[in-house]
Amino acid sequence: MLVLGLVAVSRGATAALGVPDGLALAIGLDLAAVLSGVALYVAFAGLGGRTDPLRSLAVPLALSGAVLTLILVVGSLHAGSIDPKTGLPGLPLTAFLGSIIGTAETVLAAVLMASLRPLALHRRKRATLVTWGVFLGLVTVTALTVAGRPLTRYAPDVMAPFYLAAVLAGVALTVRQGWIAELSARRRWQAGGLALGLALVLGALLYSQIDGPGTLLVGDGTGEVRAVPYTFVLSRSLSSLMLIPTLFGALYGLAVTLSLLFGLSSATLQDQRAGERRALQSLADLSGRLLDRGELATAVARGPVEAGLADAAWVALTDPARGQIRPVVVAAAGLSLDAAARAADADALYRAASEASGPLVLAHAESDHRVRARPGDGVASLVALPLGGMDHGPGGLTRGVLLVSRTTSDAFEPDDLAALDTFAGQAALSLSHADLFADALERERLTRELALAREVQQRLFPQSLPEIAGLELAAAERPAREVGGDYYDVVRLGDDCVGVMVADVSGKGTPAAFYMAELKGIFQAGSRLTRSPGALLAGANDALTPSLGRGVFASAAYAVVDAEAGTLRLARAGHTPAVLVRDPDRADGGMWLLRGDGLAIGLDRQGDTFRRTLHEQCLRLAPGDTLVLYTDGLTEARDAAGQEYGYDRLAAFVQQHAHASALDLRDLLLAEAHAWAGSDEPDDDTTFVVLRWTGRGEDVPLADITGGPPVTDRAWMTGTG
Repeated sequence: MLVLGLVAVSRGATAALGVPDGLALAIGLDLAAVLSGVALYVAFAGLGGRTDPLRSLAVPLALSGAVLTLILVVGSLHAGSIDPKTGLPGLPLTAFLGSIIGTAETVLAAVLMASLRPLALHRRKRATLVTWGVFLGLVTVTALTVAGRPLTRYAPDVMAPFYLAAVLAGVALTVRQGWIAELSARRRWQAGGLALGLALVLGALLYSQIDGPGTLLVGDGTGEVRAVPYTFVLSRSLSSLMLIPTLFGALYGLAVTLSLLFGLSSATLQDQRAGERRALQSLADLSGRLLDRGELATAVARGPVEAGLADAAWVALTDPARGQIRPVVVAAAGLSLDAAARAADADALYRAASEASGPLVLAHAESDHRVRARPGDGVASLVALPLGGMDHGPGGLTRGVLLVSRTTSDAFEPDDLAALDTFAGQAALSLSHADLFADALERERLTRELALAREVQQRLFPQSLPEIAGLELAAAERPAREVGGDYYDVVRLGDDCVGVMVADVSGKGTPAAFYMAELKGIFQAGSRLTRSPGALLAGANDALTPSLGRGVFASAAYAVVDAEAGTLRLARAGHTPAVLVRDPDRADGGMWLLRGDGLAIGLDRQGDTFRRTLHEQCLRLAPGDTLVLYTDGLTEARDAAGQEYGYDRLAAFVQQHAHASALDLRDLLLAEAHAWAGSDEPDDDTTFVVLRWTGRGEDVPLADITGGPPVTDRAWMTGTG
């Protein structure tokens, strides 16, 4: 505006002195006036952004009405003219009024172009942006073709080609009216009224500048008189600059009015909506047939591009089941997979989209630090849409992100975003179904494998127990999972001798079961080499420890019963204490927990400390003696209040049923464990073996139990056995 003021002052001074400007000064003033008009447009366009369509029509209508009123008032009160000899206004007042009208029309032209810009550039297709740029360029060039020319000289031969090209570009832009179809019926009527009013007012303004009150009479020295706009006084180039936008505004208003009358504007939008519906329907069909995650992701990436919602799209997904918590680009459309992976920081956009309440829009993507694409790479605007499951919400992480881009900035309209959001929701549901199907298949596979592992493990347990005169045996095992780390075995060591092993590998599930299988092999081989429980456990420690993982150990209790001698020898390697109950009808009857010393297998990898601390306990069996070897799953079971079953309660229960057979006591213990925990699924593996000595009719002298259980306890030494 300041520059225009200086031009006006210069023109006024020239008119007052009656001396025409030199050619260089005239050209300079016209150039300054044109640049001022362009600067005003740039300023208004930057402030406007994407505005309401009704406002884009109402603002220039109101301003053009005001300018037309100004021209009519000036024309009715002042009859100005141009001196044919000097080419200057005949009166200083004429120069002043011309500067006022010129400045007003300059502001109108800038506001008009800035207001109609978002309507003409609706959806911001590249071809439309190019056309708009060419239009502005032609308008500017047309204005500059007459820079410095005297007002008395008409120069259509110079202006005509550029003027015609600019008008044709403007006509091409008038058909850009897709925004009309997004309006409600009421707002369409309002838009029609505003557009018609704009066309009429601008048409009247054009007439006033051609042969109406907004013109000055000028002769060319030959006797021919013609009319020129008042704005010629301020700048002939500026007048040309304003003429084409005014004509464009009138044509655009007329085109909008006709479109609203005949419904011509909805065809393009209907085609796009049909594409969107096809994309959604295609995705819905694929979600019922495609169960492969990768193929479905490819279909999701193609959808927005095929629907015309984007120039390119790519999908980045996480895969927590495989330890992949950062999204990785798995499918792309409109660009290669490598280009998509390089275009943007998928992880950062994934997290930002997860925290957003709707689509994350980057109107000027190339200036965003999360976008690696450079100008010219075709990622000028970008939208990130979370591909969340049912648990998606603000602040939560999802399974991935759909990224869509266009080659022009600020290219996504509200209805585009709504369609993309709907599409992303359908895509997320389809991916969720595919993931659920894959999970179901995986669970089914694991179930089959675990069932097979359970069957194999069951074969590792004794299929039958040895029958020894005077000795009853019964055993039970219940894994916390399909397979477990508890182990028991009973092996015949001779006609009247049997070895009983109960062990517990730390942990649960398949890893513990592998160690259990290895322990069985060691026990089966070692039990044939020695009848000493200490010797067997020491050998097991030497053989099993190298293969145990860090932090893994195994506890074990091993008893050897010699039925002919009526004795039992027991050694513990960090295992739960054995329960011994003697017939309470005997004077030396009672219950005890046998806690012989010993380290768990795997804690001493050298083996020396294991041997030094290992003790053996020896018992002279009496008829009615019951020994229970078990794992901690039995005593550490908790009731509803969180209380453990415990050693003392177990020993008391065995004593309570001291006269029960081994099989009956096994069943009673299983029922007691179930009643205590209140569940058929124990928290830990539970295994136990019941040994009950009925005797062979021998008389067994009373044992001294004043100092503890009727056993002898001695440290085991290497070589014993």
